[in-house]
Amino acid sequence: MTLRHLKIFSAVCRLESITLAAEEMNMAQPAVSYAIRELEGYYETKLFERMNRRLYITEAGEQLLIYADSILAQFDEARDVLRDIQMVTKVRVGTNASYGISYLPQLIAGFKEEYGQIPIYTLVDNSRQIEEKLIRNDLDFGITDYPSNPQFFRSVPVGTDKMIAVCSSDYSWQGSAKMEELIEMPLLLRELGSGSRSMVEALLSKYKKKPEIVMESISIRSLIEACAKGMGVLLLTKSVLEPYMKSHHLREIKITDESIVREYYFVYHKSKFLTKSMKCFQEFVLENR
Repeated sequence: MTLRHLKIFSAVCRLESITLAAEEMNMAQPAVSYAIRELEGYYETKLFERMNRRLYITEAGEQLLIYADSILAQFDEARDVLRDIQMVTKVRVGTNASYGISYLPQLIAGFKEEYGQIPIYTLVDNSRQIEEKLIRNDLDFGITDYPSNPQFFRSVPVGTDKMIAVCSSDYSWQGSAKMEELIEMPLLLRELGSGSRSMVEALLSKYKKKPEIVMESISIRSLIEACAKGMGVLLLTKSVLEPYMKSHHLREIKITDESIVREYYFVYHKSKFLTKSMKCFQEFVLENR
């Protein structure tokens, strides 16, 4: 298979249409269809299902797309770097929300002070989205929870944080609780795909009772405001909640039978080509963990 096959396949997936892919790539529609058939023949599997004049990517197609996008992005990256080996390249870093709020500003400020000539782009999103962007080479590095697809990545521990439960000061609950008791309270949680939500769900799965989730949100601030108004119990990292505990009149509910420690990892793709700028950032992070 050639890069041309992968470019055609990626375009068809993105546009969900052979016709539109052909137009974008200035190709005849039959040539695009033939390239897809060649791919399916080579891998001996269906990459698309054709129903009601629409294309639906199969599970095998989704797996191939991950590799195709990564290969194409690395090809472009290698071309740019080798054309000017001395150039200063941008470093693209993604972190989950908890790390992004608590530690990222200080980390980036320290890096800029030491390497002011290196441009840096940061993205704060949930751990699942950061991982997907690393696989597709939309980001160079991530600082997240341990990846859910570790076979693709190199991961180095860079820090820990404690997960705690808080409620409003006038919430009708004593100062401590067992995890089983905590589940019976109305819960305020991050959205699916976030690292803190995954940690909470892993804990909840140990118990048979189904939790009462009254609110889930991508916005940490909205969860804190809801907690302050007595809507329920909020589970987040201590470093994120501490600045709000006094100003928003939140108090911690001590969990007596569980210690929830969240670990952060410096993550990048195993096939990632690291430019000089990227190596500088990597060394800085690992020296300052």
